[in-house]
Amino acid sequence: MDMAGTVTPATTAARSRRQLVGVGASAVIALLYGGLYVGVLSIPGASDGERGILGVAAAVFVLLTALLWWTPNRLVLAVGAALQVLLAWMYLAIAPERDPAFEIWGVSIRIVSLALLVTLVSLLLTDHRRRSSRTGSASA
Repeated sequence: MDMAGTVTPATTAARSRRQLVGVGASAVIALLYGGLYVGVLSIPGASDGERGILGVAAAVFVLLTALLWWTPNRLVLAVGAALQVLLAWMYLAIAPERDPAFEIWGVSIRIVSLALLVTLVSLLLTDHRRRSSRTGSASA
């Protein structure tokens, strides 16, 4: 965005890069959850029910990856960001019940999830500023 608040090709390119980072982070999370689900990656002591949950998580992140690629609208960005917060809270809430409380794959997913959350919030804020500048310039 230039000083007048208009969208320039440079800001569009930056948004596209952030969108690709979001798509990539979501895909990595989907792959990690998928690997845990099919047993390529392992979590010691995981039950069949827990593996089923990992499969659902993998499917959700495949869907999120596709939506971020094809239709990164405000609703997708907001739901994706809320999903990251919810999953982080759930992971931390059940950690004391597991042995070990934290394992490498869960921590790795949380790290990538944090990058995804920051990217989604950044895209939301950029979209909000762009909408505000168009509305403000139209009324001026």
